[in-house]
Amino acid sequence: MFKYHSLALKNAKPQILKTILFSIVSFIVVFAVFAVARTFFMQYFMQMQLAAQLQQSSGPYLIIMILALLLGLLFFIFAGYQLLAGAINVIAKAISREDVHFNDLFVAFKKGKYGKSLILSLISIGLFIVMYLIIMALNYLFNLALTPLFTSLQSAVSSPDNAIAILLTIQIIILIIIGLITSIVSWFFFILMINYTVSLVRESNYSAMSHFKDGFRGIRNGHKTWFKFFIAVLLINLIIIIITQPLGTILSVTTGNMSQKVATVILYVAQVIIVVLRLILYFVLMMGAVQYFLKRGEKLNKTTNEKKKKHKNKDKSVTNKNETLSNQQKIDNTHQPSKNNVEGHSNNVTNNVKQKSENAKDEVSHNFNKDK
Repeated sequence: MFKYHSLALKNAKPQILKTILFSIVSFIVVFAVFAVARTFFMQYFMQMQLAAQLQQSSGPYLIIMILALLLGLLFFIFAGYQLLAGAINVIAKAISREDVHFNDLFVAFKKGKYGKSLILSLISIGLFIVMYLIIMALNYLFNLALTPLFTSLQSAVSSPDNAIAILLTIQIIILIIIGLITSIVSWFFFILMINYTVSLVRESNYSAMSHFKDGFRGIRNGHKTWFKFFIAVLLINLIIIIITQPLGTILSVTTGNMSQKVATVILYVAQVIIVVLRLILYFVLMMGAVQYFLKRGEKLNKTTNEKKKKHKNKDKSVTNKNETLSNQQKIDNTHQPSKNNVEGHSNNVTNNVKQKSENAKDEVSHNFNKDK
């Protein structure tokens, strides 16, 4: 289930530090700009609400809000998406065991890719809007269904001494369930965006719409591995949900009876640990998504089984060769005594013939001398 994530980490291990550092640089720049734009937007939104309550003019605040929103969108279209594509390019190169360089972050700004990246950034904004609307609709339905249920539960458990603990437990469970359901929608869109972004940075001959379609082909790849992979993504995201919402709530409750200084220190340390863990898990999720797209959903078990079969066939051929050589050696050892016997017999015959010829010569010479 987690094979694509583990394979991605294994392939990127020699360059994992460079990959993390370069990716963080890109993400920090993008999210810093969005954080500033969001801060201005929320600040003037609150001032606009306050002005409306005091029956004052809210026009200037509305103009500043629109400007902040437009600047954020323009940054994402012309530079933000390209920087995110560069971070994904670094991850893809590390997973493919190619050398990673800092200028790989700017691959989407190159000629031939920048125009296509502008179109894909607009598509990404559209997908974000659709995703946001779906999640808002789901949250609205959850509120309609769960508010009466939570009210009835609150009245039912109001009498026991541990009513607060029971209500807190129910609230945590509900938050986890809602977060898990909404993550199905969000991660489907995120993986689709990652897919066509990987296609953009890895393929040069496609058009922008071909890259977008390639993102869908990365999901519907015909290997029937998407469901297991997506379940793995949701399980890792479930860990993020647990350490973000319920854990923060539990820490706030448990530190309520402590001194303010100690509670503040504990909460700050816990928040830092939670942020680091979330970043690590999000990075693992992104690497797994990139690896899945690069493999096109190919079954990893199949390749390992084929390798095992090849090794078995090699072992069988080696053992057969060894058996043949040993049998040949046995045959040679069996025929060696008979060969020696034949050679000894031929030597004896040769010696007898030589001896007889010498005796005949001696007899002839003796008779010749006798006749004289």
